[in-house]
Amino acid sequence: MSRYRFFSYLPIFLVLPISPSPHLPIPPSPHLPYLYLAISLVTVGFFAVYYLLLLQISQRRQAEMSLRQQTERERLVNQIAQHIRQSLNLEEVLTTTVSDVREFLLADRVLIYRFWEDKTGSAITEAVLPEYPAILGQIFPPEVFPPEYHQAYANGKVRAIADLSEDLETCLVDFLAEFAVKAKLVVPIIQQTRELPTPGTGETDTKLHSNLVTQEKLGQNQEYTAAHRSQPYLWGLLIAHHCRATRQWQPWEIDLMKQLATQVAIAIQQSELYQQLRQLNTKLECRVQQRTEELAKTNDILRHTNQTLLSLISASPRAIFTLDLQKRVKIWNPAAERMFGWTEAEVLDHPNPVIKEEDESDYQAIWKSILAGITPPSLEVSRHKKDGSPIDIVFSAAPLTDSEDKVSGLVAVVADITEQKRTSEQVRLLQSVVVNTNDAVIITEAEPIDLPGPRILYVNQAFTTMTGYSLEEVLGQTPRLLQGPKTDLVALARVRSALSNWESITVELINYRKDGSEFWVEFSVVPVADQQNNYTHWIAIQRDITERRRTEAALRQSEEHFRSLIENALDIITILAPDGTIHYENPSVEKVLGYSPQDLIGENFFTYIHPDDLANIYPILSQALSNSEETHPIEFRRRHQDGQWRTFEALPKALSFSQTNQSLVDSDPSPKIVMNSRDITERKRLDEVRLALEREKELNALKTRLFSMVSHEFRTPLSTVLAAAQLLETSPRAWENSEKRERNLRRIQDSVKNMVQLLDDILTINRAETGNLEFNPEWLDLEQFARNFLEEMQLSAGVQHKLNFVCRGQNTVIYADQKLLRSIFANIISNAIKYSPTGGRIQCSLTCEPQSVQIQIRDRGLGIPAEEQKQLFEPFYRAKNVRHIEGTGLGLVVVQKCVDLHGGSIEIVSEAGRGTTVTVRLFTFKKLGNGE
Repeated sequence: MSRYRFFSYLPIFLVLPISPSPHLPIPPSPHLPYLYLAISLVTVGFFAVYYLLLLQISQRRQAEMSLRQQTERERLVNQIAQHIRQSLNLEEVLTTTVSDVREFLLADRVLIYRFWEDKTGSAITEAVLPEYPAILGQIFPPEVFPPEYHQAYANGKVRAIADLSEDLETCLVDFLAEFAVKAKLVVPIIQQTRELPTPGTGETDTKLHSNLVTQEKLGQNQEYTAAHRSQPYLWGLLIAHHCRATRQWQPWEIDLMKQLATQVAIAIQQSELYQQLRQLNTKLECRVQQRTEELAKTNDILRHTNQTLLSLISASPRAIFTLDLQKRVKIWNPAAERMFGWTEAEVLDHPNPVIKEEDESDYQAIWKSILAGITPPSLEVSRHKKDGSPIDIVFSAAPLTDSEDKVSGLVAVVADITEQKRTSEQVRLLQSVVVNTNDAVIITEAEPIDLPGPRILYVNQAFTTMTGYSLEEVLGQTPRLLQGPKTDLVALARVRSALSNWESITVELINYRKDGSEFWVEFSVVPVADQQNNYTHWIAIQRDITERRRTEAALRQSEEHFRSLIENALDIITILAPDGTIHYENPSVEKVLGYSPQDLIGENFFTYIHPDDLANIYPILSQALSNSEETHPIEFRRRHQDGQWRTFEALPKALSFSQTNQSLVDSDPSPKIVMNSRDITERKRLDEVRLALEREKELNALKTRLFSMVSHEFRTPLSTVLAAAQLLETSPRAWENSEKRERNLRRIQDSVKNMVQLLDDILTINRAETGNLEFNPEWLDLEQFARNFLEEMQLSAGVQHKLNFVCRGQNTVIYADQKLLRSIFANIISNAIKYSPTGGRIQCSLTCEPQSVQIQIRDRGLGIPAEEQKQLFEPFYRAKNVRHIEGTGLGLVVVQKCVDLHGGSIEIVSEAGRGTTVTVRLFTFKKLGNGE
């Protein structure tokens, strides 16, 4: 039975006469209507609460709509203000403003009207619907806005006209009728800091001046200050037209237009300041250019004097610099910059950065010779450049004299010998490599290429070890002495052709040692040319690859065996790239899915996967690539050639390049994934049938338990109500005795409360399941809330149970729903009281952490058997050891739903006979609920 039908029958069910036994008829009584009246009042109260809830929801929706409108207005103003700050293009800003305002206000036309100096005006920007005439660009005479209107707008007046025919003169109504205007809203655009000329001064410039211009004019003419005064300046109007009908303008619409007019005034002022700044920059650039030209003329005279000397120094390929007697640099040529990295500006009038006095004793000796007027010998040293890299130089110096032939400094010429020394070192290293390498190196003459062939000039030690020939035995011979019966003649012909064209070549062939044994070599020949590009020698390098050839043969045999296994496997084996490109599919794909393997190679694997499974398969494949050792099976649906979806279970594994560089896939060094997929469509179908049957059994059991519980839980309080009512009806003394009357009435009230609580629990669970349970969080002090609630519970529990409360931590403020919190506390504490012995102590603690709070309630009651703790959160389920105690099995279900709405967690630790501990953890600041 659906919950709607259940509640529709509930009023009838509540007013039906109920007998405690089907065999005992209810005797007629004049007091029986009181029972019906009580039950009917409960029903009426239930529907009253339901109506109030609907009213509260409607009010909240209206508040949300108003808040959204306010937020949208603020967003529009902020958007236009942001655009003004980011753009100096006034036309673009104004066009965007009128377009946004028209769309937001749903007006038929929005425009910006500009007042000109001759009192005329025009619409400089407009946004209008296509069905109405455009005003943009039209010039309007001063009569459109008379002086009294102009002055009112300058003082900030706003005109909101709902109906032009009622609020305007007939002439203006006729004028606006040409543009189909029926209602309009006019807001002035005022510049508050505009400088205007005082009448009678003859000043005609009404543009806004920056502080710089104002100060300049003050310096030129003191009368300018007296002739100008600051006052609000009416630049134009922001106008909204409604053409389709009359319109009552709302206060928030007027306020929005005022804010936007202020933003437009800021944009206008910003644009004018920008134009004036450009003019000032232009003037400044002209002055700078004039002064630069004057300085250039002066420099030309000095440059002509020193041009010859500087040209020689600048053109020198060697570093040249001069030092004065204080050892400061005076000249630093471009070659010195390139050689050492320091620019001329960095070293002029600074100590010599190349060789410092404290570094070398030889440098001190050079200065002694310079001061004596003697040219010292050159000095070869190692230095460091500006970037720290080493450099080897030869430092040559000579004394520098003045006009009186006195020593005034030192001129130095530096040569970089780093490359020369590096070349020498490279030659030494190459010699060491040739001598010590494991590959055989042979150097021959360049010619003749034909018989008898070029003679051998050098072989290294690796050659003698590989072939058994000594150096003396091969000098003067040709490389043909290594050839034999199995040497590939085709490869030799390729080598001869490459040598004829002076080209490099690499081949693999069989050679023979001195003892006649054969071995495989990888043979590379490279021509060597001199500085005139004349080929003088051949260098051949050969490597023994006999073992590699054996390994390759074994790998080919293993690959053939592997391919045989793969292509005959029942499962689909796929090799794909990380982007889903299929590189290989075994023949089983045609048997299972109907596709030919050749048709799938190059296609994207994910196009054949069900769209709902893509979100699950991507992370698993990424994990397989990042961690090839740890693999997890995945389940997905893949499309059959006939369009149906088949379900597969697959195990992906990442393959390295060495694993995939076989004939199965292209020799692509990028990582790949191999997937072994098995068709489990039939198995899944059987599993679904089995799960459906199990679910059906569970639903039937739940339904049976629901009906049993509801009938039992309603029968007990109704029996109590009936018994009390009968007692009041049949016993006149019960009405006369106030104590008995109140006791029986209290029994009826308690029974009705129990039934209402049961209905509330069922409704709470049902609303939570359907997503309709309300969640209204607010900031509250959880410690104070818990203390107040526990005081209420202590009064209800009386002296039979003792409730203790402890709070740890300081940040007790939490963002939570107070009503749901009461349900959480009430159900947990009620259970603790209900299942604790008389005189039992119940411990309640609140622990506050930086981001969460922990609510813990502990009792020493009956506890819950371990085997039944997994079913605690199932509706109507109760443990076997508490079935003799009154209860519905819904309390913990309600608690869990309330905790879930807060985004928290609940944990229950219990031991039969030793008590139960319930721990609830809630976040202190995170706003959750209703799926958020």
